[in-house]
Amino acid sequence: MAFTFITGLFDRAGAVLLIVAFLLGFLVFPPLAMLDQIHYVGIAVALFVLGRTIPPEWVAQKLAWLPRYETGAVAALRILTGAALVTAAFNEKLLAPELGRAFLAEYPHFNFMRSVFGLAWFTDDLFVTAAGITEATIGVLLITGVLTRVVILGMWVPFNLTVPLLPPVELLGHLPIFGIMYLLLLYGSGIPPRAAARLLEPAVKGEVEEARRRLSG
Repeated sequence: MAFTFITGLFDRAGAVLLIVAFLLGFLVFPPLAMLDQIHYVGIAVALFVLGRTIPPEWVAQKLAWLPRYETGAVAALRILTGAALVTAAFNEKLLAPELGRAFLAEYPHFNFMRSVFGLAWFTDDLFVTAAGITEATIGVLLITGVLTRVVILGMWVPFNLTVPLLPPVELLGHLPIFGIMYLLLLYGSGIPPRAAARLLEPAVKGEVEEARRRLSG
């Protein structure tokens, strides 16, 4: 899957595999833990509908219905990302602050209000609560689609402040969120009309070479 997403080759096949992997995760992990990662379903939906791969003519004809769902795909990514943030805010912070405290006990510098800004009164408990409220608020705003670009710009502050403080495993887990942030900043709550059609229609008509030139241009 990583190969298809990085290279853009067979990205729709990779999107299908990502959804299958997510569903299989319910066999291994608790449901709430999987809901924390539901933004991966949004990524898969967006990649499947907006995929950059120019398919063979016979495949393009079967995918000719995709352009009707461009706006819905971006909305699904936005809503599912918001749902993942809200779930994580409650599961890992607001309803289970001990998880946040344990993380800060191992990585005390992550409380940047104290380590970066020198606010000694900003305790770990206060940081966990503030982080949970912030994360939940961002999630709700993404779900509603209100001022999406403004919300994304607001996300950049806490998310980018903590990048240098993240341990490697946590940083890898945040990379998809950064990718989603950049896409939603570009598209907001919508998407330029017929973005997928510009790639699929030439292929449907057999003009694969022309489509490739459009893509490379």
